[in-house]
Amino acid sequence: MKARYTISLPVRTGVMLSVACFLAFAPDCYLPMLARSFLVQWTALFLILSAAFLWLGSWWSAVSAMVGTGLLLMQIPMPLAGGPDPPTGSMLRVLHMNVWQPNERYGSAIEEALSSEADVISIQEVDRHWAVELISRLGPSYPYARIEPRSNCYGIALFSKLPFERVNTMYLDGAPLIEARFSVAGEPVRVISVHATSPISYEHFHRRNRQLEGLVPIVAATTIPTILVGDLNTVPWDGAFGRFCSRSGLRAAPVKGSRTWPSVGPLALIPLDHVLLSGQASATSISSFHVPGSDHRGLLAEIILPRNAP
Repeated sequence: MKARYTISLPVRTGVMLSVACFLAFAPDCYLPMLARSFLVQWTALFLILSAAFLWLGSWWSAVSAMVGTGLLLMQIPMPLAGGPDPPTGSMLRVLHMNVWQPNERYGSAIEEALSSEADVISIQEVDRHWAVELISRLGPSYPYARIEPRSNCYGIALFSKLPFERVNTMYLDGAPLIEARFSVAGEPVRVISVHATSPISYEHFHRRNRQLEGLVPIVAATTIPTILVGDLNTVPWDGAFGRFCSRSGLRAAPVKGSRTWPSVGPLALIPLDHVLLSGQASATSISSFHVPGSDHRGLLAEIILPRNAP
């Protein structure tokens, strides 16, 4: 007779609660960070387990899975409000997309950017081939540009319909970022485009954290309303993201953003790309869109810049 093996109730409940506690309360270090990046998916799994055990009549297992669901839900922050009421002022449309450096669907990806009618376009993973295509196809509509091509997936570019009043290339642990200042209806605004290191190893994890720490004084150097866009390679519930926002004074746009990576058609799993704001700037909408050939979805934000900003 074939033996039948089952997992005992104490083992089942112990494993589920241990996994949930690890995901919710483990120290902010490399391996827990990787696991917690998919916190929404973990939460959905625990909810499914709770329903399945309830259907099977295993009450204690169902309760344990539901407790795990609650522990994980508490770790997922709600979008932060940008203020009691949206300010009245000028609209700025900002588009961000990580095109994925090996992607050769140049025309299709750039057409997506053009069709958005954005005022400012931030593009990441720009190498020399992408730089040539961007200049050729975006240049006629976006005559103001700063391009920093790289062969290591950290090249970056910023295109604008508005003239730069000032534009700088800075470096965070070797990776370039672009800071540009504009005047919108007579009011100053600053856009920062940044691509933080992907934490694919312990060393890269610490490098990403150093880059976010290095961003803090750059953001805080002026009171001009600031819009930071980019692939920060972190999720909103990551400790490094929370510390960066707290110390820099930036906040997530006051509307719920979208998951951007990995992109599979209209779907993605986690929000690695962000639009962050300072001061009284407020996003009236943020939408994600398909970037042909890329492993990221792009973001398009409509941002209201208050009049008489300091």
